Amino acid sequence: MTPPNLSLVFIILCFWVTLWLVHRFLIQPVTTVLEERNSRIDSAEKEWAAKNEALVSATARLEEELSEAARSASRAREAYCAEAQAARRQRMEGARERADEELRVAVADLAREAETARKELHNQATLLAQELATRLVGREVLS
Repeated sequence: MTPPNLSLVFIILCFWVTLWLVHRFLIQPVTTVLEERNSRIDSAEKEWAAKNEALVSATARLEEELSEAARSASRAREAYCAEAQAARRQRMEGARERADEELRVAVADLAREAETARKELHNQATLLAQELATRLVGREVLS
């Protein structure tokens, strides 16, 4: 029988030593780095999700506050418009009453002036009639 081939044993031994060295100094550190990287990625994704949820929540809260402020402003605007309309109506009624009073005074003054003018015209007509009669008759006519 022939002695076993020692080179084969030596090759197998070199293979296992190389495999152990590659695993110890290359695969384990790379695996550790990859696991740390994945761990950081997972924690960053969780942190992003939490912050994104906080952002969405804050945005929704701000939008609700904004819409409430808009509704409040609308109610205030409507109240101010109603007040302004009431004040306008009141001023218009006051102005209308003053105008009606001024119109009544003006109508009364015109009626008095018209009556005075009628009396004066009647007196003038009488005087003119007397004067015309005096001229036609040639002597003074008394009424």
